[in-house]
Amino acid sequence: MVLEGIIAAMKVMLQKYPSYGLHRFCLEHIKANLLTNFRRKGLKEACQILGTELNQTKYWNAWGRINELNPEAAAYLQQIDPTMWTLFEDGGHRWGLSTTNISESYNNVLKGARHLPIRAMVESTLEKCAYIFRRDRPKINSCNTPLPPHPMAIYMANMLDSTRQTVTSWGDCFVVVVCGAPTTAVWSEGLKVKLKSKPAPSYP
Repeated sequence: MVLEGIIAAMKVMLQKYPSYGLHRFCLEHIKANLLTNFRRKGLKEACQILGTELNQTKYWNAWGRINELNPEAAAYLQQIDPTMWTLFEDGGHRWGLSTTNISESYNNVLKGARHLPIRAMVESTLEKCAYIFRRDRPKINSCNTPLPPHPMAIYMANMLDSTRQTVTSWGDCFVVVVCGAPTTAVWSEGLKVKLKSKPAPSYP
């Protein structure tokens, strides 16, 4: 059997092994294809927000923004199943990842072996993998937190920030209070009003 393209290959594989995984599109490739067909300032940024937004109101606002910038671009994106490339419609299957950067970054680690004979390619791949594990083993063994240092620092900063916030409800209006000062008012219809700006937390 000769398969043409990744989509055809994934379709056949998932038909044969339905429990092996799910097929999703890389957001970077969606944006690249969009900009190949439509040129408009702000379109790339709006598509990025649309693909990564988890809030329902902001998600639909992003659709509206793209439609304002270029209705044809919005129609083009609507032809692509949103479960395949937006985190909001994904159902949580891609764990917040919107691109294939992780796998492609590892491809770059091994790209030097692509022109070698088969045996040399296998040996080179094995040696590089073993080197990466040997190099990073001390970091792994010294890590005593549930997450690696950088994401753990972000998590702890957000956790600390959340302890300073409270939400008070008045009918259909919710007011966020930080350190005793109201910062944001949010209505159930999605209207948001900033009452006071606060600096973003700094990460190491």
